Amino acid sequence: MDHKKRFAALAACLIVLAPWLCAPPAQGQAASQGPVITGNPAPSPEQIRTLITRAIENQHRDDIALQEYERIEHKVAHASGNSEGAIDITERVLPHTTGTFKLKTAEKGVPVSEETYRTELQAALTTFGLILNPGIHYKEDVAKFEKRRHDHAELVDEAEKAFRVTWAGWETRSNSTGTHTYMKFLLDPNPKYEPINRLSAVFQHMHATIWVDEQQAQFARAEADVATDIPFFGGVAGKVYHGGHVVMEQEEAAPGIWLPTLYSYDVDGRKFVFAFGIHERTDITRYRYIGPPAQAIAIVRNDLNNLKTVTSAR
Repeated sequence: MDHKKRFAALAACLIVLAPWLCAPPAQGQAASQGPVITGNPAPSPEQIRTLITRAIENQHRDDIALQEYERIEHKVAHASGNSEGAIDITERVLPHTTGTFKLKTAEKGVPVSEETYRTELQAALTTFGLILNPGIHYKEDVAKFEKRRHDHAELVDEAEKAFRVTWAGWETRSNSTGTHTYMKFLLDPNPKYEPINRLSAVFQHMHATIWVDEQQAQFARAEADVATDIPFFGGVAGKVYHGGHVVMEQEEAAPGIWLPTLYSYDVDGRKFVFAFGIHERTDITRYRYIGPPAQAIAIVRNDLNNLKTVTSAR
């Protein structure tokens, strides 16, 4: 793996592992945070282990379900210490068997032209058509995607071993569905943990807090703090600096299915002698079940036909 892919993998790891990684809320984020109620008595270690195990199992199911839900993602990104030239795009995300297809719907708050969106729909329709009538490279693409999903699931499982969990009470928080009370846990690196690969070694540099819906055993919110620098090859190839911050939130999108509504991360570091920064916030809304490609292609085709009908009527 070259250095560009290695750092891209690290960035992906920080987000993928967000259900486990977190730190105290940054200033300006406390408005949605309610009082912490320690309660008496606290849950037993066995009750905590059972809840976390159930939540991990549900997270695996949620991750699989995500591949059959379209959504709208609004991403704002900028370089370190520079808000000028920031990326501000809104996209409709269509999942399929080898990843996702993104259709840009707006940039900096301005909707794309009807012709542009029609072209994107046609391209999406072509993509789904190729999936239903795969070519010679399809199996290879599927294998790569399944490998990424396997690695993701493996890292989520490894997190249970990599951290020591401490109950911190119940906390009320607000989101788009109302005000809820969650169980709050603090996670500290387990000194006995032995990483299975370079990405799992990231856990050793993190301190964490997670908020869990006790009744449904689902991760509702997580924040991550890079507590110590994360070096690559002893720091020669580069490092991610301490102070990096990651946030993820999830809400119930369908009965028993919780899907991400927010990813936010601020990470700085260097690749060899070149500085880099990843500063992005993505808000995710309007989940809609579209099913597997055979079902999704009908939805995309219908959207394209409706767009043509509206255009013709003008």
